[in-house]
Amino acid sequence: MLYFVFTIDGDWDEYFDAKLPEEKRRVNDKVLAALIKREIRLAKSAIGGKMLHFVHSSPLARDYFVRPAFISLWKQIEQAGGSVGVHCHEEQLYKSWHFEDADKMKLAINFLCNGLRKNGLSPISYRGGFMTFSPKIIPFLEENNLAFDFSCEPGRHLVYNNVLVSDWQGAPGNYYRLSYEDHRKVGNSKVFEIPLGICIERLSLWQIWKKARQLKKLKETQVLSVMAHTYDYKSFKMRLKIKLALLILKRYGKFINDKEALLIIKESG
Repeated sequence: MLYFVFTIDGDWDEYFDAKLPEEKRRVNDKVLAALIKREIRLAKSAIGGKMLHFVHSSPLARDYFVRPAFISLWKQIEQAGGSVGVHCHEEQLYKSWHFEDADKMKLAINFLCNGLRKNGLSPISYRGGFMTFSPKIIPFLEENNLAFDFSCEPGRHLVYNNVLVSDWQGAPGNYYRLSYEDHRKVGNSKVFEIPLGICIERLSLWQIWKKARQLKKLKETQVLSVMAHTYDYKSFKMRLKIKLALLILKRYGKFINDKEALLIIKESG
């Protein structure tokens, strides 16, 4: 059986524009809230609300998304059948990367998990900004009852200014338990890795259709992620592409949330 988890990284365009002064890179409340509402409506209409929104956290916006206005949106996602997760961008944009810094990562993960849970939300999933990951953070995911990491893109090898930012070379193409020694290998940690199967931004609808057909032919139980970003929802053309992609994928697999994924994986042994 083929299962998809539709994930949305809760990032906005200006965050990634290093030419802007820091103040201009910050969140525009009204704009971002409107985009998130579009996420919710589209997921409801296309896949019954089964989405996983990764809540952004970074030095630029540490506590921004645990304020009441956004907590209300996260609750709407859960009430509609979806989930929220933890998405840490621990970096000085394009200058320094802190995903290997255990102290910084522990603080960031703990802060967002606690902020969401004390407001009645129930995150169980993590994804690193830029798909970064280090085995050093596995204990922090375990301590925070985060059962999943969604940072894996098999084959990814991102280098920026001669610095290795994200390395998923040789990682399995289906879900697996993370190794404490090497996140690209099967291990015995309590955290499951869910690899990226479809990036809607990068693939044409034709390529998405072909990939879905190929995946459907495999006989084992598969759980893969499908990825978009909040900033995609600014464009009508991109929203249409996302909806069509989800409808195509729904013909070949079943969309589930992360809590349903955990049950399926445990039942599969």
